[in-house]
Amino acid sequence: MKDFGYDISNYTAIDPIFGTMDDFDSLIRGIHDRGMKLVMDFVPNHSSDEHEWFNKSVNQEDPYTDYYVWNDGVIDSNGTRHPPNNWVSEFRGSAWEWNEGRQQYYYHEFLKEQPDLNYRSEELRKEMENVLTFWLEKGVDGFRMDALMYLLEVEDVTLDEPVDPDSGTDDPDDPDSLVHIYTTNQPGTFQVLHSWRQLIDQYDEKMLMAEVYSDVNDVMRYYGNDTYPLADFPFNFFLIENLLNRTDVTGYALKDIVDLWMDNMPAGKWPNWVLGNHDNGRIASRLGEDLVDALNMFDLLLPGTPVTYYGEELGMENTFVSWEETVDPEGCRWGPEHYQEHSRDPERTPMQWDSTSMAGFTTFNSTWLPVNPNYLEVNAARQESAEVSHLKIYNALAKLRQEEVFVKGVIAFPVITKEIFSFTRSLAHGDMYLVVLNTAEEEVEINLHHHSNFPLPDTATVVLRSLHDDSPETEIGSELSLDDVAMVEGGGLVLQLP
Repeated sequence: MKDFGYDISNYTAIDPIFGTMDDFDSLIRGIHDRGMKLVMDFVPNHSSDEHEWFNKSVNQEDPYTDYYVWNDGVIDSNGTRHPPNNWVSEFRGSAWEWNEGRQQYYYHEFLKEQPDLNYRSEELRKEMENVLTFWLEKGVDGFRMDALMYLLEVEDVTLDEPVDPDSGTDDPDDPDSLVHIYTTNQPGTFQVLHSWRQLIDQYDEKMLMAEVYSDVNDVMRYYGNDTYPLADFPFNFFLIENLLNRTDVTGYALKDIVDLWMDNMPAGKWPNWVLGNHDNGRIASRLGEDLVDALNMFDLLLPGTPVTYYGEELGMENTFVSWEETVDPEGCRWGPEHYQEHSRDPERTPMQWDSTSMAGFTTFNSTWLPVNPNYLEVNAARQESAEVSHLKIYNALAKLRQEEVFVKGVIAFPVITKEIFSFTRSLAHGDMYLVVLNTAEEEVEINLHHHSNFPLPDTATVVLRSLHDDSPETEIGSELSLDDVAMVEGGGLVLQLP
């Protein structure tokens, strides 16, 4: 738990702080009984330094000797030993740690307690295939492959990575200071991923998602192709990476990000849309509470798979976490003056289930991170019982996306301006819907019929609208003239066209 479970000491066991294997078996039965599926977070790049494999590798017990990436380092003219290269950990500082027991350095892309596994070892690769098989036999429905682009490093680990002249930093301990040509997206990574795809495909209807932060060309490589299949999809993080604050959200920006994915995606593949995750601030705090419903309309009604971070369906917000309460290693390493710039704790606070103590997250008297004080107003139980709420809108969108027009319908973009983003979903001979978002922080009036780049009818029926839109003209079920649409700030509308 140096990095909240991303430092695994046993790949086929449940950490006792979460329960037992019987609890897991009960969980997966309950999920399947409800017609749901369970996708596990698989962490293949590194283990904990407390893993039995690492201890045996330190002692050079075969076959574990080469399960990790070891190197003697280099000795300078003064006789001082140094790491073999300039590689920098994602959590700052050298990515190499000296081990007294083995008298060598080991490589760690993340914390020193997270030594990288060596996928150039055939025995290690077999071990990880056995791990996947273990959980597939348990009945899991797929895997999110964590930090996949770091899986392999270049074979010659004495090579320095080049300094990035455009990074904006001269701090040698900052990972952004280097261009990571030797530690990311190596050819062997795709070979390993392909072998996992082949293994998973021996089971029915299993899913494989890849977590990859990289440029679009590298990200698209993780799809593979028909003859060399890899992930069902790599996560589309470009919405997160390009929408850092409210001023970044425009109609043009949303269209550019959609085009970036759709234009580069290999033929026949399936898109996905990620607005938030555990590494980035919550939508309401990062982009504005008024945009929550509109962006959920965007996320759930575009073609592809929507990926929703827990609590975004409620409009949960970042929580202030004091230095004393901070636990994220990425924040802790920057110290009390700068932790708020780097800590991911504010978006990781407990799910707000109800208005009871600890927001219903636990019956204990404390939580691992503080509960947001707004839980009395923002919680699932309250929104479930309300006549209208973020959750009710989200549920309606989830139901609507099951209709054939959103499963198979083509997409078009009739009106795109600085303020307005819109798209239609339609079948050749059937339903047609128009989704309209106002990204501006003020009301916008627009003649959609006039500004559209293809014919639209004069009117449409309102199916859904944002929570804060209380205009009589946009009441659910009302007929709206497309010649004069008043969009509230940050508002969204789902319209059915005749």
